[in-house]
Amino acid sequence: MRFASRGVASACLAALFGGATGLLAQERAPAAWWRFEAVEQGKLADATREARDSLSGGYKLVEGVSGKALRLDGFTTVITRKAKGAPPVKGAFSVDAWVALAAYPWNWCPILAQEKDTQAGYFFGIGPQGQIGLQLAVGGRWLSVESREKLPLRRWSHVAAVYGEGSGVRLFLNGVLAGELEVQGALTAAPDVDLFMGANRGKVLPSNPVPPAEGTLPSWFSLDGILDEVRLFDRALGADEIAQAARLAAPAPPPDIPPRVMPSGPAGPGRFGAYYTRLQYYEEWDALWPVAEHPDVVVQFDGSPVRVVFWRGLRYSPAWVTENGLWLADQSGESGNHEGCVEHMQDIHTKYSHVRIIESSPARVVVHWRYAPVSGHDHLWAANDRSGWDWWVDEYYTFYPDGTGVRKVRWRRPESGHEFPWLEIQETSVLCHPGQNAKDVLRNDALTLIDIDGQSATYSWPDDASVNTRGRRNMSPDPSIVRDLKPAHPVIQVVNMQSKARPFVMFEPGNKPLVYVGRVRDEVTNFPAYNHWPVSQVYSDGRFAQAADRATSFSISQIQPRRHTEDGGFEWVTMLYGATFDEASKLVPLARSWTRPPELRVLEGAAENRGYDVSQRAYLLRCSRDAACGDLSLELRASADSPLVNALLVLEGFGDAAVEVSIGGKRLEPGRTLRTGYRRTLEGTDLLVWLEKTSTESVGVRVALQGGDRGKP
Repeated sequence: MRFASRGVASACLAALFGGATGLLAQERAPAAWWRFEAVEQGKLADATREARDSLSGGYKLVEGVSGKALRLDGFTTVITRKAKGAPPVKGAFSVDAWVALAAYPWNWCPILAQEKDTQAGYFFGIGPQGQIGLQLAVGGRWLSVESREKLPLRRWSHVAAVYGEGSGVRLFLNGVLAGELEVQGALTAAPDVDLFMGANRGKVLPSNPVPPAEGTLPSWFSLDGILDEVRLFDRALGADEIAQAARLAAPAPPPDIPPRVMPSGPAGPGRFGAYYTRLQYYEEWDALWPVAEHPDVVVQFDGSPVRVVFWRGLRYSPAWVTENGLWLADQSGESGNHEGCVEHMQDIHTKYSHVRIIESSPARVVVHWRYAPVSGHDHLWAANDRSGWDWWVDEYYTFYPDGTGVRKVRWRRPESGHEFPWLEIQETSVLCHPGQNAKDVLRNDALTLIDIDGQSATYSWPDDASVNTRGRRNMSPDPSIVRDLKPAHPVIQVVNMQSKARPFVMFEPGNKPLVYVGRVRDEVTNFPAYNHWPVSQVYSDGRFAQAADRATSFSISQIQPRRHTEDGGFEWVTMLYGATFDEASKLVPLARSWTRPPELRVLEGAAENRGYDVSQRAYLLRCSRDAACGDLSLELRASADSPLVNALLVLEGFGDAAVEVSIGGKRLEPGRTLRTGYRRTLEGTDLLVWLEKTSTESVGVRVALQGGDRGKP
């Protein structure tokens, strides 16, 4: 490929700028001009000379304001010119560019910079709130000026910075003065350092961390958006020249920045089951991940448009996705130490987190999520010195055709000397796609709590400034947390989202609930948003979102579930999730059936009744190893206090035999009310029988071998 000569570049300049002041094009030529028309073997040509700069990381050439432009990935893109080839900047200079942002940078990030340790040189860039700014060394001081206005997202903007000895610094946005600073003294240049474009020369701390920020560390990032027509002049441009340049792109094509929506697979309803897949977010984010074709899992229901997503962007913490694409997730096991929070959210590369499908049959789905909570420093929680084992957590999710899922969280307590100072397992996290905020996803009456007797209370998200508690984040007690709740002992929580489906979670009696009603930040996104999770690839255990430009999360409640203990130092908790399209009060029978299940009796057949497992929402029966179960007659002794709201029977060791199932003497046809599945293990085959039946009276169930088929034990 041949690059433009100086003569061709001058002709281009004459076409672009001829007539602005009457000067010859050669006299007006910039010292450097990046047009982004072509990249060859990682090299980018300067339109004014033969210089070829290094371009590395993820990028794509797209349509710009004039010809091609460079879309940076926000993570790894960087353009570098070695110091010896950089244009000398000794006194007055100007920089201008066209930019279209997909998201604001995590902290200040240069459009063009040649600075050294805030002691010499200059830095023209974009800040974390979308402001443009010029920083430079003048008169022995490092000075900074920022624009009052913020750059719009997903729109072309012309930006410029001018420094003149004796006239100071001026910033321009779309040809209009946007900031200025009087400066006395001479510029101190940095000719011995490389020139950088689109990224900092080193790692930078994300801005606006949640205090005390022990888990927020310097990170690599680049501009997230498109650059075009970046120019560096060795003189101070006049306001008329900048205004002329700002008009040259009209009418420019809209910037090539596709919408960003967190992926959840095809809209439901779908065939009930769990499916391995590779969920696509957006091109630049997806390109970071060295994964094969099946890293993620989606669970679908045939009777509901709601689906459950186990996705890398959430570090595999599952999210319930409503019919209109709103996301609700939950906390993992979390504690903390001198390195900040220790949790799954800090595992930005999912090094310690994975998900797998254990079962997927017509009767039920089981998904296993295993992870080790980790700090922002990439350190696990040391749980046992002698064995060398760290803190690991297993979560099993058992989903049923009625659109519910039981979560079981199990871990082993650390040994003496490594105890948790605190332990959090459940925290309801509302997620927002880029461009959304709380009012897009959450109703003002955000949360409804209901106890086992049907008593309820709804908690609203306040709008007045008096409860803005951004500065009170770590006060004790935090005034934004409601502790004395009514009802005092809720077992049902319903999140009132801006959707027909309203996600819920149920708890065993004995939990301790909290509700967040403050932390509102109207000046930014009208909710207490954080964007260190999900999706983010910076190292931070908490960052206040500066705009609705990225995927964000915010919490509205926290429940401390009842804990169970096992031999070997293990503990576990369980919760029941789902989404309702009906009145919240109608969930009370389901809560009762799960926490006070009807008694099961075996009236006929060779099956041992092993009782009800609340962590599976299932009745367990075991066939003899020496003989098949045979035909079984069972009774579920339901009542108003212990109603039957659907049930799963697990017949361990039953074999592969086909069965006929009857309720109250009436045979059920396979379909919505009856679903069977088989679970094959090393020891044999278990039969799973799902019954969709609601009753407050005793129900007789018969499971008979079809046509005398004995099957395989």
